[in-house]
Parts: sequence; C-alpha cells; structure tokens
Amino acid sequence: MPPLEGTERAAPWGARCRHQILAAAYTALVVEGDTSETEWEEIEESARTSTRAGWWIDQRSSEPDDLPELLQAATDADRPNENPYF
Repeated sequence: MPPLEGTERAAPWGARCRHQILAAAYTALVVEGDTSETEWEEIEESARTSTRAGWWIDQRSSEPDDLPELLQAATDADRPNENPYF
C-alpha cells in the first residue's frame, strides 16, 4: 500500500486504521462472504487510491462489509491527482 498523506501523527494512525479495516473487510467479504479473490483485488486496488490518512481514520468504526461502498463514495480529495495543476 502507498504511504498516506497527513500530519506527523495522522499518517501512522491512518496506516494502522487502513490495515485494520482491510484485514476485517477481507475476513468479512472473502473468508466469510461470497466475494472472490479477483473481486477482492479490485477492492484492494481501489483502496490504494485513497491516500488521505484522515479518510481511513474517519472510516475506522465502519462495518467491514461496507468497505466497497465507502471506497466508491470517497471524494476526489481522498485520492491524489497526477496533475498537480488540475
């Protein structure tokens, strides 16, 4: 996973939250649910694009099986733009 953007305190906290959320979502969706490994890889790829630590911190209390919807609802502010002037 790419490093998260945020303050000196938020970045490590966000990384910890991201790890916990992804681990719980994998268990709920793949191990205990009906999500295939291929579908999980798509979810994981989408998670890589959310690099704002605050977003992961805000989602720390969400239900694990809500992760795909939360990632779809993430705004452009939660994802980097390759063109810094756009």
